[in-house]
Amino acid sequence: MALKDFLEALQTEGLTEVAKGKVSEWLDEYKKAIALLERFGFTVGKFSVGMGILPEIHTSISGSIETIREESLKKMIDEHQAETLLVSLLNALIMARRFWERAELKLTGVTLDVTLGVPPHIKAHFH
Repeated sequence: MALKDFLEALQTEGLTEVAKGKVSEWLDEYKKAIALLERFGFTVGKFSVGMGILPEIHTSISGSIETIREESLKKMIDEHQAETLLVSLLNALIMARRFWERAELKLTGVTLDVTLGVPPHIKAHFH
């Protein structure tokens, strides 16, 4: 859903209904993204659903920072342009790898903490 469509839906349907629909859409994308990331050794660490005025899904995906190869991830991004969540996760891994190298960290694990809600959010941390 493009931003313009999202804003129009907010005006006609209301924020709660739009958020429910968007979270449901992201859940479908999440399943596909996890299936792909599992092939590279990443696993789901947690998964929870929050219900308030706006629904949210909170999850974490963990793996080894050392196995992240930017060239491979960029190729996957090109192949999966239509899958917004997957592209965002892959870009987060690329950025995490760059910061990890630049900081010369001895830590080798990386976890993406993901919030699928309005707005979505991805945060990487090392361990």
